[in-house]
Amino acid sequence: MATNEIQTTPFRAVHPTEIIKDELKARSMSQKELAERMGLQAPNVTRLLKGENITTSIARKLEAALDIPADFWMRLQTQYDRDIESVAARNEVEKEAIVAEKTLAGILNLNEIYKRLKINTAMFVQEKHYRLTEFLGFDPIKIGELDFVQELSHNYKKSDKSEVDEKNQTTWLTLAYIESRKNNPGKKFIPGNARLAARDIASRAHAGGLREAEIKDILNKYCIAYSVVTKLDKTPIDAASMNLGDYPAIITTHRYNDMSRLIFNVLHELGHIEIHMYGKSKDVFVSGDSYSMDSPCEREANEFAQNMLISQSLWNSMMRCGPVNGLRFGNIVDRLKTLSEENHLDYNIVVWRWKFESQIYQLKGAKPVPIK
Repeated sequence: MATNEIQTTPFRAVHPTEIIKDELKARSMSQKELAERMGLQAPNVTRLLKGENITTSIARKLEAALDIPADFWMRLQTQYDRDIESVAARNEVEKEAIVAEKTLAGILNLNEIYKRLKINTAMFVQEKHYRLTEFLGFDPIKIGELDFVQELSHNYKKSDKSEVDEKNQTTWLTLAYIESRKNNPGKKFIPGNARLAARDIASRAHAGGLREAEIKDILNKYCIAYSVVTKLDKTPIDAASMNLGDYPAIITTHRYNDMSRLIFNVLHELGHIEIHMYGKSKDVFVSGDSYSMDSPCEREANEFAQNMLISQSLWNSMMRCGPVNGLRFGNIVDRLKTLSEENHLDYNIVVWRWKFESQIYQLKGAKPVPIK
């Protein structure tokens, strides 16, 4: 879709006679007086003011009557003829764009897309379509063919805990894709970098005080894009990872304001990148309540994240030396804190690991650290 057509085509073509009417009003001149000055019969002037085309002869008579050069009137007529053609062509394109938008509305929450991308809904539909094409890098009508749409349809399952809107999930993934294109790290990804990034993030986490900006910097260092796209209504997604060709991307939602959970989610997606994304068919992975956690790939990504944060051997040793299961809830926090100190691990990460494995997320005395 050509941008110059949208930029130069007026909303409607303005006939030169509308300028004549403005001149008559400004001069308080009647049609009868104009007819006399032009040397025409009154019915001829009436037809002219109703939109009759301006000929060379009429242009000269207007020059004599209004003291406005004849070539000005001829230029207006030429421009009007061009605008009529441009408006007709634009309207034809608009009809096609409206059909395309109706198709998109079947798979996307377009109101949310336009709001988040700051696309003015008062624009012509073809202009909105063009803007969306710029954000995506391809014709939006092809969204239904994207890997993440196909992957979501294959792995989607109803959640017992959350009501899910599949259209909103596809909308979120579309926004995640757009944001990941904007956050291109600028270098080509090398397989194996995901493990290195996970190692560095885990190391910084246990050093204490890890911030989200540092996570992004580490990921960018290893040529992995990082973005935050807040969730939409009824979209229980925690994070996603996708292959954008030269680089992979990780996108999180901040669905839970919990720094340890965020770190785990990032490492989970790094697990997908490291283990599954390159050399296998899948290019998109989605984690959340609506994505089947029965998948072997999801289990492997979980194990990757768990072991990168705290190796399985160390965790087993900690659980043997200071058993936690069976303790009263009031004593669990103290035991986890002691184990963290003894093994020089971040307490919040240890608590998260225990919560994740026990599936007991409400632990009295252990408040999540907000994302910072």
